[in-house]
Amino acid sequence: MRIKKRAVMALFCGIFLTGCSKQTASKEASNSSNKSSQSSKSSVKKTSKASSSSAKAVKLDAAKLTPQESGSLITLYCADRFGGEWSNLLQAGQNGSLTITLHKTSDYEFKQPGSGYAYEAAASGQTGTTYYTLSGSTFYFYQGVKVAGSGSSLGQATKQEMADYIVKKGQLAEFKQLAKKVEIVDKSGQTQRLSEGRSGYFTIPAEMQGTWYSASNYDGETTHSKYVFGQSTIFIQDDKYNTKGTTTTLYTRSSDFKMPLPPTEKQMDQVKGWGLGHLYQQDGLNYMNVMGWYQTAGSGTSFAVHTENIAGNNVQILVCASGSGARPWVDGIAYRSQAMAEKMQDQHFDDLHYRDDE
Repeated sequence: MRIKKRAVMALFCGIFLTGCSKQTASKEASNSSNKSSQSSKSSVKKTSKASSSSAKAVKLDAAKLTPQESGSLITLYCADRFGGEWSNLLQAGQNGSLTITLHKTSDYEFKQPGSGYAYEAAASGQTGTTYYTLSGSTFYFYQGVKVAGSGSSLGQATKQEMADYIVKKGQLAEFKQLAKKVEIVDKSGQTQRLSEGRSGYFTIPAEMQGTWYSASNYDGETTHSKYVFGQSTIFIQDDKYNTKGTTTTLYTRSSDFKMPLPPTEKQMDQVKGWGLGHLYQQDGLNYMNVMGWYQTAGSGTSFAVHTENIAGNNVQILVCASGSGARPWVDGIAYRSQAMAEKMQDQHFDDLHYRDDE
């Protein structure tokens, strides 16, 4: 699908406004020459030393991890070390998203209650039975947990020990991908997390959650984009304008909230990465609209899951739209696979209202 440059940028501008995304080796044993044998052994030693040096070069600094990255780290570590319910959780997270919820440890009977928080790790939208607590720098892991219960104690580890473990296991790629799907929710009542008019987290429609891909062509150049929808978060990344990716957390707004006009620079910094979500219907599609928390101009970015018949098959697509007025313009289409996005990048669907139709 051909998309004008301003339309591609609209997909990111609207959503992030806060006031304005073997090797194989063979060895032959030879008794003909001791010198040849020694040379072979020397070569093996050098290779082993080089491999060891390369492994040591990979380091994951646990002290610099975000809360979402910590949740990903713990889930991967526990799934590999303990299996069971943690393994099931990892699979659910990789197929969807994860929520780490903070509770008061006084509601449970843990062997090691830790610093006052009980961390529930669960597939988004579900009740979890896998928990952990933290005491000093040591985490304690449990499964089979119920409220007012203790569950089974599995073991313990520091965050750096876990980081070194997954590096040794070669799970850095999995760690990074899973971290993008983790959401942190505080239900402990011990900290004031919601402020500046936020009344709670906005829940993204279940059919929209997960990963989508798009490919758009402009003047012979193709831009690849990825959208990862969690329960209340949106991660958007592309290979041209937004290469590192940006995460927006969606909230609902209190009815008595008064918009600061204009917001101060400090207020703008505080709400960076916050989005206001709401649902609406237009042209037979169920849209989710996202605006910046202090956004007063423009209509933000809208997304809708729609079904199209492609080569005789009903295929779900993600409609990405924007524009002012009552009717949104379609800026791009995303698919559940990168291959499909590449194949369909020039496709227009007759039942959709495209920006370049105007």
